[in-house]
Amino acid sequence: MSTVHQSTTSVGRQLGRFVAELADADVPAEVAEKLRTSLLHNLSCALGASTQGAALWELARGRGPAEATMLCDGDRVLAEDAAFANGALMHTRAQDDTFFAGKTHIGSAVFPAALAIAEREGSDGAAFLRAITAGCEVGCAVSERLAAVSTARGFRATPVFSPLGAAAASASLLGLDAEGISNAIAIAANFAGGLNQTWIDGTSEYRLHLGMAARHGVHAARLAQAGFTGAPHWYEGAAGFANAFAGPDADLDIAGDWELGTRWRSLDVTYKPYPVCAITQSPVQVAIDLANRHDIDPAQIVAVRVHLNPADRSYPGTVNEGPFVDVGATLMSAQYCVAMALKHRSATLEGLREFDDEVIARLVSVTEVLPDEGLPSLAGRVEVDLDAGTVGGELVPDVYTYGWDWNGVVANIKRMEPEIALDRAQLDALEQAVHGLADLDSVSPIVRGTVA
Repeated sequence: MSTVHQSTTSVGRQLGRFVAELADADVPAEVAEKLRTSLLHNLSCALGASTQGAALWELARGRGPAEATMLCDGDRVLAEDAAFANGALMHTRAQDDTFFAGKTHIGSAVFPAALAIAEREGSDGAAFLRAITAGCEVGCAVSERLAAVSTARGFRATPVFSPLGAAAASASLLGLDAEGISNAIAIAANFAGGLNQTWIDGTSEYRLHLGMAARHGVHAARLAQAGFTGAPHWYEGAAGFANAFAGPDADLDIAGDWELGTRWRSLDVTYKPYPVCAITQSPVQVAIDLANRHDIDPAQIVAVRVHLNPADRSYPGTVNEGPFVDVGATLMSAQYCVAMALKHRSATLEGLREFDDEVIARLVSVTEVLPDEGLPSLAGRVEVDLDAGTVGGELVPDVYTYGWDWNGVVANIKRMEPEIALDRAQLDALEQAVHGLADLDSVSPIVRGTVA
């Protein structure tokens, strides 16, 4: 049974005060560097998905005043619509940043929301950096406490928790005080929601989750600016957020130290080298390495075994042998992702669309996904039975495997270049703009830098 531990203030007010009081000098240099790195990575993910953006852009085009820019497209639309299109585009490859402790893609909601408001308000780069730092910390702090339980109940963590961070960042850029920011976060809590069934049925909601999270954050902040209020006890209340999404196992310890501003959760954000689920990154890498090292001909493959941590294996959509009709299924399916990696010796967005490919279909049919308690989360072992014998490999990631620094993200962009419409000079200019974010007079060089 969940128990509320009494405190002089609510969680919502603690979060609002943290965002309102955060100053540039409070943000350690390594945290600011991490946020710039995450921003660059997520922008590259949007660029790598630009061929899939047309429907998103057309939905938003011509709606309302020209307040903010749609990434890659360049058209200016209502701030909420820009946030929606940009969040959905950043997440199309499912390669965006991941706060795994909270099972949340935090940046692809916070960054588009903050970019939209920063453009609308004419905010400078320093204000934008401060806002996204605060927003990511808020979203990560709440998701870390509840995501494991809420996920088991069928909710997808990202659209549940990311709107809180998007609202916090947007409210910061609107110049709201602590009470106003608290209201924005509370209102966003009422907009939160999303289901993991998208991975099981293999449908498109996964992209829309991030778009709606970003949009809801912008809208919640603007509502708070207009004077609307949110429940002070939206988190810990008897009919509040924690009880609704996590039920009787919810962590309602509002008196405990949330460590905001002392433990920077943004530093724990990781990145993906391939456009597949975080859980399948390691087995895909192992499969690519095996295919290259042993010059594997897919026709020689008799059987494949993919070993995962039991909790990872049980995540919705991880075990899925098809049939496949949408990337929402293939990017999650360990069978499909490993089959694609063995066939192509790579993993790309286009490779995820080979729904009817006979080679991949056969490999999927002979692939088992097995639980292994000896493997930590995000690790993977792959064994491939060939006509001539069995080959195998294992990857147990450490903090550096996916926790890249700036140079790691830049190197990954170079690998993605064939899927990006910008030339090297344009990419260099974008990287320079993001790296110098704190000194920019506006965020325009960043958003315009994504347009070919």
